[in-house]
Amino acid sequence: MADIFVSMKTVTKRELVRNPSLVSHIKPGESIEIAKRAGKEPLVVTRRKKRKLSADEIHAELDRIWKNCPPMDCQAVLADPRK
Repeated sequence: MADIFVSMKTVTKRELVRNPSLVSHIKPGESIEIAKRAGKEPLVVTRRKKRKLSADEIHAELDRIWKNCPPMDCQAVLADPRK
């Protein structure tokens, strides 16, 4: 659980409204907490970490996507593209 947040910065709602680029430039894994007012929950804006897929996971995802597609003879299509 230690790697959920890389860093956290607190800004006010006023700073966010005046400078929205504070949120658009955060890096994957970083969060910005919008300071709360009395009795309100704070708003946390987080950019998710990028997930890296292995070759096996990529092939499994492609097999899942193309499972219901009919087989195609690509050589026949390349031989005469007008058909």
